[in-house]
Amino acid sequence: MRLLSNRVLRRGIFLFATWIGHRFRTNRFDRLAAFAGIGSLETQEDIFNLLQGYYPASSTFIVLPMDFTFMGAGPSKQPYLDQLGELRQLKRDPVIGPRIHPFVAIDPRRNGFLALAQDLIENHGFSGIKLYPALGFFPNDDRLLPLWEWAEALQIPIMTHCSRGGVYFRGDPNDIQWPGHVRTDTSFLTPNSSWTDHLSDPVRFRPVFKQFPKLKVCFAHLGGDGECRQWLSEPWPSHLAETNWLSVILGLAKEYPNVYTDISYTGYDRDLHALLQVLVRDEQIGNRVLFGSDFYMVQQTITEREFSIRIRSALSEADFQKISEINPRQYLFQS
Repeated sequence: MRLLSNRVLRRGIFLFATWIGHRFRTNRFDRLAAFAGIGSLETQEDIFNLLQGYYPASSTFIVLPMDFTFMGAGPSKQPYLDQLGELRQLKRDPVIGPRIHPFVAIDPRRNGFLALAQDLIENHGFSGIKLYPALGFFPNDDRLLPLWEWAEALQIPIMTHCSRGGVYFRGDPNDIQWPGHVRTDTSFLTPNSSWTDHLSDPVRFRPVFKQFPKLKVCFAHLGGDGECRQWLSEPWPSHLAETNWLSVILGLAKEYPNVYTDISYTGYDRDLHALLQVLVRDEQIGNRVLFGSDFYMVQQTITEREFSIRIRSALSEADFQKISEINPRQYLFQS
C-alpha cells in the first residue's frame, strides 16, 4: 500500500498484475489489482462515482467510515476527522447527498465521541453508527454506555463488524480494557491477529442488550463465511450455540426485536446461498436480513455487479426486494 501511494508506481503495479492475470489465465491478479486500485483513489467522491456505476440510478448506499487512530499502526494518511469532513461535504452535495446514508465510526478511546456522533447525526444528515471492535475495544465497554442510551432512545441504527479476521489492533494488548472478561496468562502469546477476534465476538453484545433491549444493531457479514460453513456442517454440541458467530447472531435476533444481520462479503460464496434463502424466508428473522456487498473489500473475490447479480439470481424477486429495499428502509428509518 505504501508503493500504491505513488501514482506512477500504482499504475505500473496495476498493469503488471493485469498482465500476470491474462498471461496465466486467472482473474485472481485482476481482482487484487482492482482492489488495490480502488483503495488508492484520491477522494471518497472518486470511490462513490465508481461504486454507483454498478447499480441502478435510484440506488442509495450506506457509507461506513473507519477510525484507525487508536489501532496502534501509526498515523493515517488522512486524519479521521478530515475524512468525516469530506463525507459531510458529500452529504451536502445536491447530487450525491441524497444517495448516501453516512454513518459515523465510533471508538470509545476518542475524546468527545458521543458529542461527535450527536452532531453529525442530528445536524449534518448522518444516519447511523459504525463499530469495528477489532481495532481495540469491546462493545460492552462502560465508556459506550451513554452512546447506547442515546442510540436506543432515538432508534439510531448501528452497524458492527462481525467476522473473524479483517483489520485488527496492532498495539500493546495490555492497553485494551477487558470489561467482564477474564484474561488468561496465555491470551497474548499469539499474534494480535489471533486474539483480537475476542473483541468482535457477538457474545460481547449480550450484556449490552440486557441493559438496552431495544437497541438497533446490525451484525455484519452473517458472522463470516467460515462461521456459516461451520453452522451448516457440524453437529450441535451445547457449546456451539455460544461459540459459532452465526448461531449467536440468530439467537440474539430471536431474542431482541431490533437485531439485524447483513450478507456483505459473505454472500459471494455460492455454497451459502441456500442458507440465505432459508434465512430470508424465516418468519422470525427474514425481515431483518439486509443486502450488502462490503464494497470494495469484495473486489478481492468478484466484481461488485457479479456479487449483486449472484444474490438476485439466488432469491425470488420478492425476497430480493425484501433484503435490498424493504428491510434496509426499516433498519434506517423506522422506530
